[in-house]
Amino acid sequence: MSADARRTIWNQFILARALARVARAAAEPEDGDSFTFCYTDTHAGSGRIAGPLTYLDKVLARRGAFLTQDFFKALSPALPDDGHPGSWVLAGRVMQEVDGNRVAFEIDVNDIDKDLIAAAPLHQEQLRARFWSHDWFLFLRSRLTMANPPNFVFIDPPPDDARGPAYAIDAAILLDTLGVPYMVSYPVAASQEPINQIGRTGLELQATDGGGGVLLGGGAENVLLDILPDMRLLAEILGGGFHVRLPQNIDYVI
Repeated sequence: MSADARRTIWNQFILARALARVARAAAEPEDGDSFTFCYTDTHAGSGRIAGPLTYLDKVLARRGAFLTQDFFKALSPALPDDGHPGSWVLAGRVMQEVDGNRVAFEIDVNDIDKDLIAAAPLHQEQLRARFWSHDWFLFLRSRLTMANPPNFVFIDPPPDDARGPAYAIDAAILLDTLGVPYMVSYPVAASQEPINQIGRTGLELQATDGGGGVLLGGGAENVLLDILPDMRLLAEILGGGFHVRLPQNIDYVI
């Protein structure tokens, strides 16, 4: 549980800050037509993680030392039975903090596990959400062709999905081409090939039980300078080390 908890906290901390920055930038212009900002989660789960999460109490105890507070704000209100919000519930809370009279926010929730999707509406909060259950890569490709395509995509392939890294590479390159902000998580043990092919900087939590990494693209990578000091602090609290992984072929470094 501790390894999963660390990856969850690591992913969600970065997700909260990156999504907040992208959503606020979209909502800043005061003129122009109204539009809908859509967050899409390809491996969304039910929206509820059993808690309490290992290490979270230590992170919360050091909250005042962090420069960015989006993750912490999104943990309120607390869930019953020490539950922890899943990524799409946390994302919804982040977007609710964004001021923008001409912007409506909504969420696409996809998971191939039909039982998880059946439970997901029970955990929906204030934002409008659509629930899907498809192969994640086919879902994403189809979703990108629909009216009002996503404005931020989170791709978190399960660790036991052997096809996950390869599909994540294809998805990231597609989203970069379309200019859609995204975040992809990956296992540190299998990181260099995706980093090389996607050409993005990886933010890694390195720990004795594996840790995990995240890369940002499509415009979401602009948050990197904002969060680097916080990532070092977060890695220390989580009992690991912070490592910035660069593509080995310098021609592809972004």
